[in-house]
Amino acid sequence: MEISQENFTPLMRQYFRIKEQYKDAIVFFRLGDFYEMFGDDAKIASNILGLTLTSRDKSKENPISMCGIPYFAANSYIEKLLREGYKIAICEQIGDPKTSKGIVEREVVKVLTPGTFLPEGTKENVYIMAVYPQKTSNEQGRMGIALADITTAEFIVYETEKNLFDEIVRFEPKEIIVPKSLEDLLKFENLINQRMFTLFDDWKFDYMLAYKSLIEHFKVSSLKSFGLEDFHPAIQAAGALLRYLEENKQETQFKQLKVLNLSDFMLLDGTTKKNLEILSSLDGQKEGSLLWVLDETNTPMGTRFLRNALSCPLLNKAEIEERLDGVEVFFKDFVLRENVDRVLNDFPDIERLGLKIKKENISPRELKALKEALQRIPELKKTLQLNNSPVIQNLLNSLYELNEVVSLIDNALADNPPNTINEGGIFRDGYNSIVDELRTLKNQSKDYILKMETEERIKTGINSLKIGYNRVFGYYIEITKPNLKLVPSHYIRKQTLANAERFETKELKELEQKILSAEERLKIVEEELFRSLIKEISKNTEQIFKSAETIGYIDFLCCLAKVASKYKYTRPEITEEEVIEIVEGRHPVIERLIQLGKLPEQRFIPNDLSIGSKDQRIIILTGPNMAGKSTYMRQNALIILMAQIGSFVPAKEAKIGIVDRIFTRIGASDYLGKGQSTFMVEMIEVANILNNATEKSFIILDEVGRGTSTFDGISIAWAVVEYIAEKIMARTLFATHYHELTDLAFSYDCIKNYTVVVKEWGDEIIFLRKIQKGGADKSYGIQVARLAGLPQQIILRAKEILKKLEKKEFQTFQSKAKQLDLFFQGDPVLAELAKIDVENITPQKALKKLKELKEMIRND
Repeated sequence: MEISQENFTPLMRQYFRIKEQYKDAIVFFRLGDFYEMFGDDAKIASNILGLTLTSRDKSKENPISMCGIPYFAANSYIEKLLREGYKIAICEQIGDPKTSKGIVEREVVKVLTPGTFLPEGTKENVYIMAVYPQKTSNEQGRMGIALADITTAEFIVYETEKNLFDEIVRFEPKEIIVPKSLEDLLKFENLINQRMFTLFDDWKFDYMLAYKSLIEHFKVSSLKSFGLEDFHPAIQAAGALLRYLEENKQETQFKQLKVLNLSDFMLLDGTTKKNLEILSSLDGQKEGSLLWVLDETNTPMGTRFLRNALSCPLLNKAEIEERLDGVEVFFKDFVLRENVDRVLNDFPDIERLGLKIKKENISPRELKALKEALQRIPELKKTLQLNNSPVIQNLLNSLYELNEVVSLIDNALADNPPNTINEGGIFRDGYNSIVDELRTLKNQSKDYILKMETEERIKTGINSLKIGYNRVFGYYIEITKPNLKLVPSHYIRKQTLANAERFETKELKELEQKILSAEERLKIVEEELFRSLIKEISKNTEQIFKSAETIGYIDFLCCLAKVASKYKYTRPEITEEEVIEIVEGRHPVIERLIQLGKLPEQRFIPNDLSIGSKDQRIIILTGPNMAGKSTYMRQNALIILMAQIGSFVPAKEAKIGIVDRIFTRIGASDYLGKGQSTFMVEMIEVANILNNATEKSFIILDEVGRGTSTFDGISIAWAVVEYIAEKIMARTLFATHYHELTDLAFSYDCIKNYTVVVKEWGDEIIFLRKIQKGGADKSYGIQVARLAGLPQQIILRAKEILKKLEKKEFQTFQSKAKQLDLFFQGDPVLAELAKIDVENITPQKALKKLKELKEMIRND
């Protein structure tokens, strides 16, 4: 409902005039020490922030809802609103209340969005993404993507044919800018409802406008130097992102335009990231994730490097080896590792501080933190110089000591500088004579007045003369009436009282002006000096950025070496061959949880994996629930991933043939709200794997087909394994309770059967957690049910039913032959196999029949 402003105060008219320009944002309107919100903004904010909702102009027919927050505590409130997806327009007083006629002038100085706000203490990248899909006749084209982190001045562009969801999972942006024309497209329908998506006018993605914006921003004559000239969708996305940031008053001079080559990195889709618990556990916590185990970084730059490495594992052997070489140096040199760890402990975020220097919006306290960080670089270099390996020498070449910057800051700043530049007290005594004089005036004004009073008594001979002050008349000299005859001629009468006269002198007036304006002038002078200091330091921002990047990489290498030493990881061998050989591999997270006593097992049981050779590319893994099949599959996927980020791995030995993608299909997911059952989600995930995997991929599939009837499930699982064996040849671990699938090993040389060993003691079973060749002959489901605590009556009845079903199982299987045409149609070998009476055939006949079947396969 539109509000009539006819009877509003000038202040509220000012507010609504500003609100009209920022309709899609909650306006934080500065009034004194508070940010106030009005109308619908107040209703939204009060609900989310738990504020008391009041009203302004209660006497009017339609009072205006309002609520407010203290400006000095605004960050925590802002963060809550941004997490809910709202934009916030910060409206400040830009006029001086002392000189303003009427209400103080105000304007929006910044618009905060989910992708342009840095939460307190975060070490992660805060990405904002823009997307522009290429339009083609069949609506299948490349997608241009631009990413920016305004807190680190990163700007990344690339193009991809992958789906948008995969790219969102890869970088986890806080906000995504898309053209308005995409709003009604089905492929964005489920996503647009989320507040992280911001619709932006299509014309703002115009190619020519975008191209011009990019060359102006990065100060180049063309985009050829970036290899971006022919990447039209990427250019359009990048230009729109720059415009969006500019419109929201988030002007940032990005360090460089980085063109990402996706062929250099492994893509981890959302399902794989979730199933492997790479950055967070299944319940969304850091604890229980791979990041939790590996993250012993000391610096925010190192933490970001580690997170990015885990999200984008490398595909280039030389680059992986380079990282492994670095980790090995720190791994072998304990003294180096300990000293670097000590120097980098609680190291400030000089990458973000460097950007604040470049943008000239750093606070005095942050500048001191930068100085303290830069002071550690000489010690870091001295520590590194004790190791003469080529890796360390390369790192030393990228570290700058910046002693001049340290001296500049140290000579200028007070020992305990303020957090803002308008508080005063920024500079140390002796740094600037004007500051010293004004500070002395401010702090010693009483002494100056007493000194002048004493001097005037002596000059005039009036012992009762006194100098006083009031707000109306300022400073004055008061002389009683009996002494008026002694008043000097240069005294100027100011005020007459009953028993005295008040005077002023030129000297007193000048001192008064100095004293009264000293504090205000001091702040102005200190602000000007501070800005000059920042300009001088900003000449070194490129060296600060380079040093920050190098320190982050050193921290990353040292962290992985520390973890490897602590948990007995080994260096993997990286090869271009497709073989994966892991000896005594362990699950890094489960092992750590056991060590901390958070899981009941006494120790982790390691296992081997050999896969990738022509005669063993697919492993059918059978065994009971709870035996460790899922752990085994996940640990091997994690070992591969760790190796390809350049980390040592939890294994006695490991030879890793580079994997282009890791695919997982584990567990049950239900999206009933979107009309997708558990089984439908399972089939969608399996389809994604089969459509995108290559022979260089690594696939783990757990219980495919369990969400439907037995024969449908077996049929699907069987066909999936056949398809991988015949069409893809990816290295695959396929865990199943369908023991019938172990028969596939007779038909395909590349398929082998493995099982998880259990030991039976009557009705008891012991999980040995060991993987060995062969197939399980049963699932031990009833024993597991007994361990879970099902009533004894149910256990006994289940055994009776199982015996009957096992007796009829094969006959039932044969009677359903029509349902199993998927297996047998047109295949004489499988048809012959189906005729075998496994209940009555003798071992000798079985061997003879097996030879016949193998001969049939050779002749086929």
